[in-house]
Amino acid sequence: MSRILMIFTADHPAPESAEAEVVALTAPGLPAGLVSAHDWTLADLAVLAAGQGAAGQGTAAEGYAAVCVADPGDYGANALRSVLDVPVVGAGRSALFYALTLGSRFGVLAPAGGYTRAKKLVQEYGLAAQCAGVRRMGEGEGAILTAARAAIEDDGAEVLVLWQPLAAAATARLAAALPVPLIEPASLSLRLAEAFLGLGLAQSRRTWPMPQVAKPDLIAALVAAGAGAGA
Repeated sequence: MSRILMIFTADHPAPESAEAEVVALTAPGLPAGLVSAHDWTLADLAVLAAGQGAAGQGTAAEGYAAVCVADPGDYGANALRSVLDVPVVGAGRSALFYALTLGSRFGVLAPAGGYTRAKKLVQEYGLAAQCAGVRRMGEGEGAILTAARAAIEDDGAEVLVLWQPLAAAATARLAAALPVPLIEPASLSLRLAEAFLGLGLAQSRRTWPMPQVAKPDLIAALVAAGAGAGA
């Protein structure tokens, strides 16, 4: 059975899979919050260091057949694609593009800490015209439903993307209460990783070439130094 690594930015159980052994890892050395460009740079480094250390530079050294960056902020995903040969799936990019297979306009439901990052990535991925809007949501299923209904009724969203990992049972309850599809990004990234493995697909080296001189030890040292300084 294949092993798939899922990297989170906060403690979260790994989604279940009938096709692979799934290992959840919370990236060490993350900043306390992920609300600014400064924080995002530190998170990029932390996720890159975690992925390199666990999966091995350019190989499946510890037996991981694929890596998922399970936070929809896609921190470190592009860098991991450039240094790993195994498929690397970013939950945010996957969720946004997959939404367009289910409808023509999607809405994003983001917690306060992820709102700015969500808006940035919608623009960065060239999806502004297909995005009905990014809405802040509060904590708890009731607050998520309130934001979801506003996105549908006021913004015209035909598909909704949650901008945070959520347990399967909670996702199912929310989906049952809504008239449009609801995408939970972490579980979708896992299913796509399984599909890529089944199809023998991985990222293109034309898009993400290997580094001329990789420096995994330097990256790990920077993350460790930041964590030691209380970053």
